Amino acid sequence: MSKFYFPLLLVMIFAQALSQENRFEVKANVEVGNNTEFWKAAGSDHLFYHSLKPAGQYLLKRMGISNSHHYLRSHHTFNQDLKHGVIRGQNVYSEDPEGHPIYDFSNLNKVFRAYVENGLKPIVEYDYLPDALSRDKKGVSVGNDEGMTMINTGPNDWKKWSDLMKATTQNFVDEFGIDEVRTWYFEVWNEPDGWPEEEWEVFYKMYDLFVDAVTSVDSKLRVGGPACYHEYFLKSFLNHVVNGTNYVTGKKGSRIDFISYHIYGLSGKWLNNEPHIQPQVQRFSQSVLWLKRLLKNYPTLKGTEFHINEWGLSSNYYRTVAQYPELEYRNSISSPLFLFKLVDALYQIEDHYNFPTSMLLYWGFSWEADEDEFFTGKRELLTAGNTPKPIQTGFEMLAQLQPKRLKVVKNKKSSRLGMIATRSQEKMVFLVYNYEESDGEKVSGNDIINIQLSGLKNKLNYKVESIPLDENNNNTYQTWRSMGSPINSKSIDLEPLKKAATLNKVKPFDLQTNGDGELNFDVNLKRRSAQILVIQPKN
Repeated sequence: MSKFYFPLLLVMIFAQALSQENRFEVKANVEVGNNTEFWKAAGSDHLFYHSLKPAGQYLLKRMGISNSHHYLRSHHTFNQDLKHGVIRGQNVYSEDPEGHPIYDFSNLNKVFRAYVENGLKPIVEYDYLPDALSRDKKGVSVGNDEGMTMINTGPNDWKKWSDLMKATTQNFVDEFGIDEVRTWYFEVWNEPDGWPEEEWEVFYKMYDLFVDAVTSVDSKLRVGGPACYHEYFLKSFLNHVVNGTNYVTGKKGSRIDFISYHIYGLSGKWLNNEPHIQPQVQRFSQSVLWLKRLLKNYPTLKGTEFHINEWGLSSNYYRTVAQYPELEYRNSISSPLFLFKLVDALYQIEDHYNFPTSMLLYWGFSWEADEDEFFTGKRELLTAGNTPKPIQTGFEMLAQLQPKRLKVVKNKKSSRLGMIATRSQEKMVFLVYNYEESDGEKVSGNDIINIQLSGLKNKLNYKVESIPLDENNNNTYQTWRSMGSPINSKSIDLEPLKKAATLNKVKPFDLQTNGDGELNFDVNLKRRSAQILVIQPKN
């Protein structure tokens, strides 16, 4: 028997190696759906302020050129306040001594014009109450658990509030044209689940008046909400929308074109406290699947767009690594890797559970750049010297994906490794990532990924190009650290940072399909890294 032992051992080792191989099978001729680019959205509490500053103007232009974003959202459309040294919003509404409304849409139009000129579109958020329409704050709930400062109740004059929304909507149509404005989204308020429960009916009235005001200008404008973050509030709101008495029409139900919800990896209020909470993509997946179950209770809402119109690894936009060192993940490539894994998970939910996400909106913009502060750990897309943070690089990498998604089969379940495969008529573009949320910032090691690609023409030559994102490639944060971590952009050479933000490719290689139209190749993928693979026929 001993003479058979060695060959048998080799067979066992070979079989074990095959079972441990990380293999992705991609069927180039099997499309599973469209690449809807639902993640191309961003927002900020300060967007009306930052978007007109030089850094904000730069970022808007970069978003347009790179096609990294389609939609932008901001609070404080109707009011203005000052927080953390930044003016939020604008004074749209005031009254003359006789109490007649005075509208000033000049700043609103200027900001939205900057969006549109760069190929971007607003998500218009009708909030918060202008001073002239606010009730006395005495005895009224203010703010929420996440540090917001708005008054949690309705206006002191419902007709003037409705007229303000109608006038604002009509102004947009006059300024930008009806065809353009029909591509926007409209909401009222933000996170109304911060209101006391006894005030929820007031919000439902606010929503009904909002829908009436906007759609009275044009019935094809898109209205929705409630932009909340608690499932119990969403359930109550949907009960009103589906079964409640409309405060305007007196009939059953209210129109809703999209349902909006907020999910963060953790609340910023929980930082630096035990137990330690690690942002996990799984939290987002579970939340979305629970929401799908909730929405099954409302059959009339089937097919309504679902928006996650605020997300991030951690809420509380103003907290920094100086206060909370764990927020380094808002500086490093952990943020884009989290984004890649999240997009992949949401596409899997669409494919396996028939529940698509129509929008995924990252909350951050250009505050660090406006303050000329490098990598403070705020959840911004741009830092000092107009340097894209790695999260913006991640959006620009995702923008390389093509219109059609291809079928990908993994040989084994793995939360670390993932792939999104896409194609157009001209080329295929794959995104592969190697990321586990529990990894530290300095994790080492690598994994070999085998990619088996079928459904191609036989004996055809292909060129494969790679855009890596790792410790040494396309990583502005690591480049900044290698420069000695300067505090600001004054008197330093920005060229290394500009180069790191350019989506640099590594040396391409060539492959040829076999007689069955298949390609087979390995990718050596570092842990805590990702690559864009561009595969196209050689001329």
